[in-house]
Amino acid sequence: MLSSKLVCFALASLAFGQLNIVASEETIAVCPTNFVQVAGKCLLLDGKWKNFYESDRHCQSLNAGLLSIDNPTELNAINKWLPIVAPHTPELWTSGNKLGGTADYYWQSIGQKAAYLPWRVGQPTPTTGDCLTLLANVTMTAEETIMSEHRLAVKACTQWAPHICQAPVQIFKTQLCLNTNAFFEAKVPV
Repeated sequence: MLSSKLVCFALASLAFGQLNIVASEETIAVCPTNFVQVAGKCLLLDGKWKNFYESDRHCQSLNAGLLSIDNPTELNAINKWLPIVAPHTPELWTSGNKLGGTADYYWQSIGQKAAYLPWRVGQPTPTTGDCLTLLANVTMTAEETIMSEHRLAVKACTQWAPHICQAPVQIFKTQLCLNTNAFFEAKVPV
C-alpha cells in the first residue's frame, strides 16, 4: 500500500515539476534574410532586369519562387509596399503564365490555376506573350512622374523586367524555461 502511494506521489510530483519547467511558449513568424513580410508572405524585390526564366531561376536559387497573388488584400498590401521599395519601377515579373499550351493562367511558384487575376485596363492581350507582370500606369508631367497601382499585364517571357521573389513565412516556437536545474534533476545511480 505504501509503495502505491509512493508511486502516485512520484508521478504527481513529476507532472507538477514538468508544468513548472516551461513558463511560456511563443510562436513567431519570420522571413528569410533580406525578405520582408507583406500580406503574410515573405517578399524580396530584385531590381535587376532579367527575362521571366532568369527571374524564376534567381528566385529558386533563394529557395523561393516568383510572386503569386491570391486575393485583393494581398494586391493592396503589395501596392502599398512597392512605392516604398521601388518608387520608380513600373513593371515587375510575377510567376503567372500560360506556358505549356494551356488557355488558363497558372501561378508557377505555387503550381495552382490563377483564380484571382487583377488585370490592368486593356488586358489580357494574349498576342503579346505568355507571362504576367505587375504593370502600373505612368503619367509624366513637368513637375513629377505619377504611377498608379500595379495590375497584371501580359508580356513576352523573353523580355526583361525586374522581379519579386516570394518565400514562405518560417514559423518557430520558443519556450522559456524557468527551472534552472532542469538539466540536473535526472540522476542516475552509479
